[in-house]
Amino acid sequence: MSEPGPALDRDDQETVVLALSAGGAAALVIGWIIGSRLLRIVGLGSAAAGGVFYARMKLAERSEKIKAAEKDVRSALDDLDPIARAQVLADAAKSQLP
Repeated sequence: MSEPGPALDRDDQETVVLALSAGGAAALVIGWIIGSRLLRIVGLGSAAAGGVFYARMKLAERSEKIKAAEKDVRSALDDLDPIARAQVLADAAKSQLP
């Protein structure tokens, strides 16, 4: 069996997804110009798939940032004594109210 290829890093993934979207948009426009229904469908599908993959990638990045921030906040709260922790949490709750 052959070895699996190297995984794409985040920048390469973004490049591939944007190329997929741009290629789909180009195919859609060319399909309109030459009147090819098949090319328009393929172009629209490719542009939509690229958009979905891009959104999923950005949501995954956001989720990772949220988890890292949560870990940092929990670590900072764990360093406080119980009374100081309660004051910080109460202040954070008050700041969330309109």
